[in-house]
Amino acid sequence: MLSRELFWGIEYGWMTYVISFITTAILVYLLYLKSTFWRQGIQEKVCFNWKSLQIFRSLSDQRLLDDNKTIGILHMFVFYGFITLFIGTILSMLDSHFYHFLEGDVFVIYKIVLNFTGLLALIGITALFLRRYVFKLAKGDNNLQTLLALLLPWLALVTGFLVEGSRLAVAPSESYGWEFWAFPVYPIVAALKSQTYSTLITIHTLSWWIHMLLSFLTILALGWTKLSHVVLAPLNMFQQVGQTPGQLREIPLSDEYFGTESLSDFTNKQLISIDACVSANRCEINCPAYNSGKSLSPRLIMEKLQKVKNYKASLVGDTVSEDELWACTTCGACQQKCPTLTNPVDKIIDLRRFQVLALGNMPQTWQSALMSLQRRGHPWNSVNRSRLDWTKGLNVPIASQKKDFDVLFWVGCTGALMDRNIQVSQAIVKLLQDANVNFAILGLEENCTCHMARRMGDEYLYQEMAEKNQSTLKQYTYKTIITACPHCYHTLKNEYDITNNGIQVLSHTVFLRELLDKGLLNIKPGLGKNVTYHDPCYYGRINGIYEQPREICKLAGAKLIENEKSRDNSFCCGGGGGVIWSDDPVGSRIFETRAKQLLDNNADLIATACPFCITMLESALNNLDPNSTVKIQDVAELLVGQLQER
Repeated sequence: MLSRELFWGIEYGWMTYVISFITTAILVYLLYLKSTFWRQGIQEKVCFNWKSLQIFRSLSDQRLLDDNKTIGILHMFVFYGFITLFIGTILSMLDSHFYHFLEGDVFVIYKIVLNFTGLLALIGITALFLRRYVFKLAKGDNNLQTLLALLLPWLALVTGFLVEGSRLAVAPSESYGWEFWAFPVYPIVAALKSQTYSTLITIHTLSWWIHMLLSFLTILALGWTKLSHVVLAPLNMFQQVGQTPGQLREIPLSDEYFGTESLSDFTNKQLISIDACVSANRCEINCPAYNSGKSLSPRLIMEKLQKVKNYKASLVGDTVSEDELWACTTCGACQQKCPTLTNPVDKIIDLRRFQVLALGNMPQTWQSALMSLQRRGHPWNSVNRSRLDWTKGLNVPIASQKKDFDVLFWVGCTGALMDRNIQVSQAIVKLLQDANVNFAILGLEENCTCHMARRMGDEYLYQEMAEKNQSTLKQYTYKTIITACPHCYHTLKNEYDITNNGIQVLSHTVFLRELLDKGLLNIKPGLGKNVTYHDPCYYGRINGIYEQPREICKLAGAKLIENEKSRDNSFCCGGGGGVIWSDDPVGSRIFETRAKQLLDNNADLIATACPFCITMLESALNNLDPNSTVKIQDVAELLVGQLQER
């Protein structure tokens, strides 16, 4: 019956077990050395979220099918190819030493699967090698470690097929039916069939030992070349995948710690994620700052951090430039698209924290915003109105006066103080009143959530204001908080300690959609315009709110046109992370890049759901074409325009 001897034609084959033991010991030691690097950081408890299905999704498709499907499929060829070959090797050992089951049809199926997946792996590595070294399409360091990460497994596969082909050339009659299952080695058998028996034996023996040597070297490469991501990527995914997107770690501020100055100020989890970066370039491709001509590249930041050998060396200036540091909008595109979930944003924020808190170093244009926050509770330095001026004539209930209400409308600084965004707040109030919602606002008791301040690096101001706001919120009884600011929404929902009390925090788009579902709004869909919707980062990419604002546009009577950069591929408006207060030079303005993308749709109107997006996009349209007839409106404004009198 068709089968195969484990060490056919090989003397001292048992030595491979000794070598494999030594190889494993060396690999464990190399990984231990990596762990000593991680232990240089602040110890943070690692929590594996085994219940999250996203873990298995991330591992199964390696998050590489989201953007460039061709490259993703090639990586999967390699990944699943070697996983299958490893399992095949284990099965072969079990078959030889414990229970003989690889024979007959089972053996044929076994060999077909191994040969097919091995061939796919070979094709994948060859294509990736050509992409990087011949066509020069891949970014990242093309050093010896990167070269060996591709070359060693490629040679191991080639010699593996040579072993198979030379064995079949020696004794084809002993492997009846091999023409069916050994299709990848047809050329090898054809090339060797004219050789003498002794030559074939020599070729088989040499190729077998070379294959073994290369296989063990490939295993060792897991500890010191780019192949280490086979171990590090799953490790990093297991500790990152359960975290709320966009959420920052709350650091205990003290006289000794203000954020990250050197590698040793990162946590051990952050250092693991730095090591797990494989320079896949997904972050750079999707980074709005990089694609607008700024110096920031999340990929380069991670690569530069990987190269730092002195754990105590200051990073900003020598490793990361200030221009790179201040350019990040914290939009989360790099984190979302990274195949290994490395999250460059949290490294950037921690580096900002030290610059702002310890050194008082920040862009000059940021200083006035932070000073206004400290003195006045909002970042708009030139505004002299109060938080209640926008309510005149609307009969808006105030929480301190009403006491009993179901919904708290968190207006936000921009919605209460900036002329353009006051119109959005007024539209929401009119919709709430039309639906007879029992709501109130905090009015003068409301302060900035300090979402932006935190991402600018002022963790102290954020913690101080968060404590004050949470104390105010706990004074009243209500069921729901709604807000028209994605940044306030994210902070209230994911970073303040209020949702644990049974209070739900909703985007105004979600709440308005619910009112429409219940038939509480008297809407006539008469908009009749071509509308493209711009996804705010902290509603869409960070918190997954995609459908409700689009549905509102359609219910208002809009003909919705999707932009190429939409939903989870949306491009940031350039206002996040404090960048709205940056003085960007012409040619590197993210908001202008985004506006050009939206104008490509030839829409009559650009809808969005964020006060910062409205501000940035209107500025962009005015810069690009002051005579443009395209308008920017919040979805609440679209909806209130279709309200019918009862």
